[in-house]
Amino acid sequence: MDLPQDEAKNSTQLLILAVYGHYSRLVRGWSSVADLITLLERLGVPAQATRSAVTRMTRRDLLVPERRGTVRGYAATAKARLIFEEGDEVVYAPLKPARPEDGWAIVSFSVPEAEREKRYTLRKRLVWLGMGQLESGLWLAPARVLPTVLKWVRRLGLEGYVDAFTAHHEGLGDTAALVRRAWNLDELAASYDRYLRSWSPVLTAVRETDRVSDPGDAFAVYTLALEQWMRFPYLDPGLPTELLPADWHGEAAQALAHELRERLADLAFEYVASTIGDPAGR
Repeated sequence: MDLPQDEAKNSTQLLILAVYGHYSRLVRGWSSVADLITLLERLGVPAQATRSAVTRMTRRDLLVPERRGTVRGYAATAKARLIFEEGDEVVYAPLKPARPEDGWAIVSFSVPEAEREKRYTLRKRLVWLGMGQLESGLWLAPARVLPTVLKWVRRLGLEGYVDAFTAHHEGLGDTAALVRRAWNLDELAASYDRYLRSWSPVLTAVRETDRVSDPGDAFAVYTLALEQWMRFPYLDPGLPTELLPADWHGEAAQALAHELRERLADLAFEYVASTIGDPAGR
């Protein structure tokens, strides 16, 4: 099966996390080096690139070397497992537009230089929660994101530096203009369009054959399409429909990703199981 030509842009580290996370009931938090190389090669990643990515991930405290008998492998750390758990909550949940009457979450913070690493982490996390930046230290999102924001503020120990509010926009400017100050919706819309252009032909081919015969092909399509999709639920704030650009195709991209998952998941898991063997003995 022909895959989109831009699949090489997938980060090797993200693909490794995808293997550990999406196939967790089979991998069970550990993979031998040989099996990981085999799986990543099916995704178009050379063996040396996989080894290099694993080395970088050990430095980032995402993987840790662990032998099982005479077999060398790597186990997912607690930090990586947290990423898997939170990813499942976000990536597999349907992204529906917020309701205007629910209002907005506003987050303001001023974190001192002594806590600059936590400040950087907070900013990065706010982006990945779909918040838009109105100006330095002032962030906006649909109100429903606030509980998750507060959870991260507490996790970072920054409660004393952050203020959070819920509010309604009463004017005096235009709400749509305010939204465009906070988010680059044209860029996000273009990303959705690229995803659709890349994966619509693949979905058409899958529909025409009704069932992909090669589990390895199913694994490659399922994993690459899902890895590219999983950025969107973090970056898309889920704005009310009336505030979105007229040519917005976010819901169509979501439907495509979910249909590929439904059609290919069983075969993809079959391929992983055949590669790594019986999980009960791992």
